[in-house]
Amino acid sequence: MAACALATGLCQAAEAKAAPTPHVISAQRSALFDLVSFNGSLFAVGERGVVMRSEDGGRTWLGRQAPTDRTLVALVVIDKDVAIAVGHGGTVVRTEDGGTTWQAVTVEEAGEDSLLGITVLSDGRAVAYGAYGLYLESRDRGRTWARRKVVGEDFEWHISGVREAGGRLYLVGEAGTMAVSDDLGETWSRLDSPYEGSFFGLLELRDGALLVYGMRGNVFRSEDRGQSWQAVPFDSKSAINGGTVGADGRVVLVGNNGLVATSTDGGRRFELRVVPEGTPLARAAYANDGSLVYVGYLAAGRMTTGQAGTDRE
Repeated sequence: MAACALATGLCQAAEAKAAPTPHVISAQRSALFDLVSFNGSLFAVGERGVVMRSEDGGRTWLGRQAPTDRTLVALVVIDKDVAIAVGHGGTVVRTEDGGTTWQAVTVEEAGEDSLLGITVLSDGRAVAYGAYGLYLESRDRGRTWARRKVVGEDFEWHISGVREAGGRLYLVGEAGTMAVSDDLGETWSRLDSPYEGSFFGLLELRDGALLVYGMRGNVFRSEDRGQSWQAVPFDSKSAINGGTVGADGRVVLVGNNGLVATSTDGGRRFELRVVPEGTPLARAAYANDGSLVYVGYLAAGRMTTGQAGTDRE
């Protein structure tokens, strides 16, 4: 199975010497794979090392080229100055000036395997993960990385999500992979999976419950720290590629065929909508004005809460 950032296979190094001039890149004509809030702006990363920034809630975007031509698929914020993006070919880039300039980080232990995600733990460590069991750990805010074994000595499934919740570290991936660590990654044990297909992400909900999602519209919820899972009714068979939980507890899942699913009851029920582009979506997040901003394959726009459609201004 080829490593890619999304379920659909949307994903088809030198150091920066000076801050490149930001330039207009059409977000609607790009493949973008992650979306985060950073220093009051929205940042998205995508194909060919593009890093895009919006200062008006996703209405307009300016792009910079990170020091790589590889696809960037995930982005995490460390603090007001530092953020790290990872992607194909073991690519890691980071900024120390709030996203103005980006520097490449050489990670020899990653080889050419793709990194598919990154998260920051409560003790300050950053972990990046991806294809064929690749799991990297940094203790210095992304400057250097070491490879770690997870789940088992012979574990080689793709890892698509790692999240800390309730003092434990959870891991999900392809072929129904589920595992948990009670010591933040030092040792791992497998969890019984409710599904044999691939998972593409894991969320901690506001009430402490867990939500996993993946292929063919499969969504499961656990209220007992992953010991048992209940299927969530979901009126779509589209792959679900990404999910977020808003500050107010609203849950957003996005996926293939322009799918946007929102929940206001802690992930027990979802309202499904479709954006006009109808192409696979990777991530969505609520802007300060309450609108839902989304990015994906040849798709970037704003959806007014409670109605389908975009609000491009």
